[in-house]
Amino acid sequence: MAITRRYELDFQMAVGPRPPPATVRHALRQHMLRHAGKKYKCGLPGCPTILRTATELKNHRRLVHDNIEKQYPCPDCSYAAKTKTQLRRHRVRHEDSANTEQAQIHSCTYKDCDFKTKLGSNLRRHMRLHTGIKPFKCRHCPYASNTLENLRKHILSTTLHPGKTIYVCDFCNKEKEKEMEPFGTNFAKQLRAHLLEAHVENFPTPNDATNYTNNIFNPN
Repeated sequence: MAITRRYELDFQMAVGPRPPPATVRHALRQHMLRHAGKKYKCGLPGCPTILRTATELKNHRRLVHDNIEKQYPCPDCSYAAKTKTQLRRHRVRHEDSANTEQAQIHSCTYKDCDFKTKLGSNLRRHMRLHTGIKPFKCRHCPYASNTLENLRKHILSTTLHPGKTIYVCDFCNKEKEKEMEPFGTNFAKQLRAHLLEAHVENFPTPNDATNYTNNIFNPN
């Protein structure tokens, strides 16, 4: 790569006639991939992901599509991660929310319940235990849950609905080609990408697709 060679010459002019350390060359190659574009498509049904390297693609399929046990639970909510890195990224959301809410303590208002949390989202999820509201409804049977994670386990971790998904595009069912199988996915972000690509007349902007997916279960 010409730019890489030019960088090596600049490095030698600055520090002397020796090649850059291996770590520096590797970091530069990784940076240059950002300019080279993404060409490794996931290719699995319903997944629009495109990555820069074969290694990234391998990791994506292993972490997203393979049935790996989620062994790193979040101490503040029901989320569980497949890797420590995923858990760290998730924890940032709690830290940001806590800072936004200025570390306010949210307490359950039900008598004899001592539940307290720093996150308003945790309190809303907890309150559903008292109210019995189960907004996360399975599309394939009467099952309903008070958390999305429980619905995910119901559909993906049991033998009740083999091949079925959490999300199914209702707009595909409205198309003229009735014999076509509607788009299905287990990830809201993939449904959003599908809506923006296949149903642009209904979702002309990303905000339209985001608002739609956020209100599919309407947990509040």
